[in-house]
Amino acid sequence: MIVRLSFPTLMRRALPCALVLAAACARQTPVVLAPLPDRPWTVLPGDEVRVRVYREADLSGQYVVTGRGDVFIPGLGRIVAAGMTADSLSAYITSGYSKRIIDAIVDVGIVRSLPVLGQVSSPGVYQAEPTMSVQQIVAKAGGVRGSTLRLPMYLLQKGRDGARYSLAADLRLDRVALDEGDAIVVVNPSAMERMAPWITTFNQFATTLSIVLSILLLSKK
Repeated sequence: MIVRLSFPTLMRRALPCALVLAAACARQTPVVLAPLPDRPWTVLPGDEVRVRVYREADLSGQYVVTGRGDVFIPGLGRIVAAGMTADSLSAYITSGYSKRIIDAIVDVGIVRSLPVLGQVSSPGVYQAEPTMSVQQIVAKAGGVRGSTLRLPMYLLQKGRDGARYSLAADLRLDRVALDEGDAIVVVNPSAMERMAPWITTFNQFATTLSIVLSILLLSKK
């Protein structure tokens, strides 16, 4: 036997279902991760600038960026380094030595103490460089703990407001907007957390549907 339902009856039956689905999604949806800011790593006070000038041992060393944002480099004097990217600082120092030393071969690096927390074997603070990937700095902390059960999720946690941003394992740190107090956090998310973007989309759809159905029901009265 085929039962034909009128449109108003169908709407009355569909509306509660849509509302239940929307409520269920709202309860289960975790905090949605924001997109990663498109800003590279820049030098901060407390960073160390590592300089190696081949055949010039007295010009090689590792120098701390002061609280004022400058750093003293032998042979070049004080440089305002804070705010510069790793590439721009490297180019500046290399250019300075090239004007003083014939055929100068210069290697410049930046070292920063970066906390690595969460599902890693040895949470702690580790020396990070811009050329390293997210996975490489995590490896310094002993690698992911319990990664055989689920694929890990790598996050940048901002020290300023606790906001979290999803990171690709092979992303170089010089493409990450690292600020003072930030940390790399590794989590082993549940299936529900991995489905968060799809659940959020469905939640929005269900909410919109419930509003449309409510309007339709009111118009039929």
